[in-house]
Amino acid sequence: MNRKYLVDTETREYLCVALKKGQDWVPNNQDSLQKFMNSRSNESKTEAELVSGEFNDNTFFEKWIRNGTNFLFR
Repeated sequence: MNRKYLVDTETREYLCVALKKGQDWVPNNQDSLQKFMNSRSNESKTEAELVSGEFNDNTFFEKWIRNGTNFLFR
């Protein structure tokens, strides 16, 4: 199963926001998404950034997910 993530580049916290089932993407953790977004630092900072990517993208996984912190388990 493939997953899509949002990652905060400052805190390295991530949240899985969708799961791929067959050909379709199914929303995931939508009840936590607003809390995740509200807990981010001030959006006007130039270095603040959210990135998105997929679990099967090895470069994305190695850079952000392997050494990151799952927002739901922090």
